[in-house]
Amino acid sequence: MTKKVIVLGADNGYQDKVETTIKSICAHNRNLKFYVFNDDISSEWFQLMSKRLEPLLSEIVNVKISGNSLRAYHLPLPHLSYATFFRYFIPQFVKEEKALYLDSDIIVRGDIEELFLTDMTDIPIKAVQDELVPSTFNAGVMLINVELWRTEGVTDKLIELTNEFHDSSFGDQGILNRLFENRWYALGSSYNFMVGMDTVAKNYQIDSWYIDSLKLEDSAKIIHFTGDKPWYQVNLNRFREEWWFYYSLEWSDIVMRKADFKKGLNSLIEAPLYHTAIFTNTCNIEHLEYLIRELPQVHFSILAHTGFASEIVDLQRYLNVRILPSFNPMNFKKILEKIDFYLDINHENEIANIIEEVYQIGKPILSFDNTCHNVEKASFICESKRPEKMVDAIKEVLNVAGY
Repeated sequence: MTKKVIVLGADNGYQDKVETTIKSICAHNRNLKFYVFNDDISSEWFQLMSKRLEPLLSEIVNVKISGNSLRAYHLPLPHLSYATFFRYFIPQFVKEEKALYLDSDIIVRGDIEELFLTDMTDIPIKAVQDELVPSTFNAGVMLINVELWRTEGVTDKLIELTNEFHDSSFGDQGILNRLFENRWYALGSSYNFMVGMDTVAKNYQIDSWYIDSLKLEDSAKIIHFTGDKPWYQVNLNRFREEWWFYYSLEWSDIVMRKADFKKGLNSLIEAPLYHTAIFTNTCNIEHLEYLIRELPQVHFSILAHTGFASEIVDLQRYLNVRILPSFNPMNFKKILEKIDFYLDINHENEIANIIEEVYQIGKPILSFDNTCHNVEKASFICESKRPEKMVDAIKEVLNVAGY
């Protein structure tokens, strides 16, 4: 049986990210051949990966790209690596006629067999249109007609174009779009769900994204973490926990098909039982750290329209805290879907009409007497001098016997 060919490119700093992408692919697919283009990943890692892939009827090829001028090319974003240009050399090293190229900030959530059954006759590339510039394609996921690239001398053409335009084009993606303009064919959006748009859509006021993308959430087969990455301490985009699930999976669980995709990361960690939120425009939040310490089974999400002061940022030392500075509409929606109660404990003004929003979905609102923004809609108002009473009230709301 012909193996499905996957091409990845990375440097040593992205080794664990590449492995996470490979894990996610192998969790849903078998009979694979991985080409990993690199210039500094150790041979020992490839030896280990070869043994891990054997039971999956799969293999990995160490493709070394060195002694070139790629490091001198301009990159449009600070998180991008010169390794992104490695894909130029695919026709020189990939023997097969067809290959799927994936960036290393990607997870695969399902069977991708049908992609490899796609007819590529006279088509150099299939990709998903870029959400921000729909006339172009996003180069993070590309189904490539390798044989046609060889015939057309694509490697030399890409290098020539990059030498001429790397200062003015959007990295190698801009160069690829320049070369294949009007020749690429579109894949469905489920093959490149660009979650960085959660943040970009807010900045560019593309409100339709927050409605249209919800329809793809369950069916998306390839999640692409454009923009801020899920391994950053602070990240506002969706599917963060899903990336950490694949990152944490043991290879033995992948081989034995024991991964719990339904529970995801919660199957591997001691997950919080309950959720609350605080929307604030100040770091002055009444008894916040006390509540965090006293309620370890409650996860606290703290959201603001701006960045946070260091005293809030440092609360991330508690495992039941997540901060969302400069939150976007998708954060707002997802947090409200998850909370069991709301804490109206920030001083100064209410933001985002949050009291009314929480009241409308029928969730309890608990407050202190010196922070309450709406007495009529508060479920419980606690004397600020007695924070232990707030803890008791929260436990009662959650009906947690023996908390």
